[in-house]
Amino acid sequence: MSESSGLILGFDPGGAGRFGWSVCGVENDELQVPLATCLADDAEDALDQVKKTIKSSGLSGRAHVLGAGIDAPLFWGRRGKRKVDDVLRKALRDGMFRTPSGTVQQINSLRGACLVQGVLLARYLSDWEPGLPITEAHPKALLHLLRHSGRTDMTMLARLVEGPQRSEHERDATLSAIGAWAMYKRLPGWRDLSCEEPNPLQPFGTPVAYWMPIPKGVDACLPAGALSS
Repeated sequence: MSESSGLILGFDPGGAGRFGWSVCGVENDELQVPLATCLADDAEDALDQVKKTIKSSGLSGRAHVLGAGIDAPLFWGRRGKRKVDDVLRKALRDGMFRTPSGTVQQINSLRGACLVQGVLLARYLSDWEPGLPITEAHPKALLHLLRHSGRTDMTMLARLVEGPQRSEHERDATLSAIGAWAMYKRLPGWRDLSCEEPNPLQPFGTPVAYWMPIPKGVDACLPAGALSS
């Protein structure tokens, strides 16, 4: 199997019938978005559907999974608040996003499907493909940052999901896969926010990343309370 070919997975955890998943391809080192996408009921169901899709749709010949992105918090701050969320809110605020605080919520305000199912999925993925690179994703924030980056390469990534989509959850799963693609390629203009989180807790015991297209100069240095949710 060539290092320049394989599969990239993306997931958007939600409730029953709202758990989006997306299988994207890498061929000759180029991203193909998406090859397959659908909705599941939970983390186990989503991964089962992905496995069946890979096996039944002729993708098994290129089934080496290069990375996965999950739209859920995969590492936690010891007091609930995370520095990475402040950095992301700051980037959205600088990009004139309307509601950075409402979009990037505190860990202790998130609903169960996002908070718990994302961690469960990360664990299942690690059991299935030990050592698989996994990145946290935030699709809605990511799409805004890609569209307003002023960079042609990022705008082109945003356009990959601007065509007809079967649901918002499937679109967000594909955006999560794009985040995993950036992690795999170490794309310029992106950075791994997880490296900047002080002493994080990783509830399923496997290191994860958090790749977002945020310039290195953007930090969380704002007046106290300026970005509170």
